[in-house]
Amino acid sequence: MPQQRLRPIYARTRGAKWRHRFNVLLILVVVAAIGWGGIQWFHLRQAAVVKGFNVRGIAVSQDDGYLDFDGLQKDGLRFVYLKATQGASYTDDNFASSYSRVLGTSLGVGVYHVFSFSTSGRAQASYFERTVNNNVGNLPIAIQVQYYGQYTEKTLAVKKVQRQLRALVLRLTNQYQRTCVIWTTPTLAKQVVKPVIKQTPLWLDTTKTHQRSSRIMFMHYSNRALYRQNGTSQEFTGLIFNGNEDAYQKVIAKGLN
Repeated sequence: MPQQRLRPIYARTRGAKWRHRFNVLLILVVVAAIGWGGIQWFHLRQAAVVKGFNVRGIAVSQDDGYLDFDGLQKDGLRFVYLKATQGASYTDDNFASSYSRVLGTSLGVGVYHVFSFSTSGRAQASYFERTVNNNVGNLPIAIQVQYYGQYTEKTLAVKKVQRQLRALVLRLTNQYQRTCVIWTTPTLAKQVVKPVIKQTPLWLDTTKTHQRSSRIMFMHYSNRALYRQNGTSQEFTGLIFNGNEDAYQKVIAKGLN
């Protein structure tokens, strides 16, 4: 019987280590490739969503920190919406500072109020007027209507909310002689807005941006829109204007009257 040739233990151990290292490296390469592919897919998809829309902007709040609006403008931004108030008791900490600084640029400027389902439209309008005063920029005043907390499609008191929202829109429209725009989801637009507010422009959360109704003025297409400011890239709530340059300038002109 032929004698079995045995390899030294250290040789087998060394081979096992190299195989382990190779497998780990292979896994890392695969993970990196998947990650890179995912990033490329995201950028391609986002590029398709905004293709053809050359008037782009962002919505910001105190969560975005101190912003270099001049830098954002140089990176191609055309307009910015600043969060001002929420309900009848909350003011964004950065609103006053951001508003005074953004006026030093040629960016279009709008302000937005976050609607509360639990507070009357009159109370919200009064709080907005006291807080914002006449600092409403040159774009339509935006009212953001979103589900939050315990409020869902199934639990919302629709008729009550419709009355509150309608009262808020009418009050702000009359007070400022300025068009309002309602920032909402397609579901809430159908459930709450459209049945009682027939003409006010809409601002939709959607990635289906092409061939939309002329009633849709703005679209929020991403929470990861990249712009450079303060020497670095930062992700923002990305917006596009649903129209061409001439249509945008007409909106600005109305806000300057």
